[in-house]
Amino acid sequence: LATVKGDVHDIGKNIVGVVLACNNYEIVDLGVMVPCEKILQTARDIGADLIGLSGLITPSLDEMVYVAQEMRRQGFNTPLLIGGATTSKVHTAVKIAPNYPVTVHVLDASRSVTVAGSLLSKDTRERFSNEILSEYERVRAGHQGVSSARYATIEEARANAPKTDWASATIARPARLGAQALDAYPLRELVERIDWSPFFHTWELRGDR
Repeated sequence: LATVKGDVHDIGKNIVGVVLACNNYEIVDLGVMVPCEKILQTARDIGADLIGLSGLITPSLDEMVYVAQEMRRQGFNTPLLIGGATTSKVHTAVKIAPNYPVTVHVLDASRSVTVAGSLLSKDTRERFSNEILSEYERVRAGHQGVSSARYATIEEARANAPKTDWASATIARPARLGAQALDAYPLRELVERIDWSPFFHTWELRGDR
């Protein structure tokens, strides 16, 4: 794991390292401001199974592209994981993956275990990699369509602005204004409105399913 050259932000990288270490992965954390040469040489020296790049600022995106280009030029086949606040699936698919096909954007630290496991398992690596390649091809195709779209002029946009007539609108006044405390609200009705997805996602990551 490394925060790329030119970037000193490492909170996200450190969290990923802790999460993976808690799942029995051996982590070699190279720290921050790590040049491409050190990342790749260390990966060769230790026989790394995965390489993870992190970055928070926009220039980090260009540095990640450069690392990907060097990995391809030097004949690497180690999966490359991309993460950080400024990174995205779109940027990874459009800018990084074309330079190095075995590239996966990791949305957040909680996803790192699932991604690492899928890439390192002999049973799932090929299928998972093919799914990522297909997905990124779709993302690139969609991005090309967006980039070639014709944008409306300022005059057209203003002509399409919503028309409102508040003078003739009937707006009902609430029975009571301000904050209201619902002390005796039935919990049975609240349960139906709870978003359980974070709970189930954490449950899956623990392997309890």
